[in-house]
Amino acid sequence: MMVPCIRCTGRATTVLTYDHKIAEAYLDDVRGDERVYDGMLLCETHAGRFSAPRGWETIDRRGDTPRLFTEGSRD
Repeated sequence: MMVPCIRCTGRATTVLTYDHKIAEAYLDDVRGDERVYDGMLLCETHAGRFSAPRGWETIDRRGDTPRLFTEGSRD
């Protein structure tokens, strides 16, 4: 079953989640069993356009996807 992106009709490949307490955003591969409360489901295009708020760290934990960000990178 195709899981749709929240921004378009494309197939979601990435789930975006946040930890507000430590100002981190996470990009993970879609497993296929995500629910609405698990995070925001994004297609490859919209995941590639993601930009965390200023001062936040983005951690890309996707497996086979080229990394847009590396752990420890900050604005």
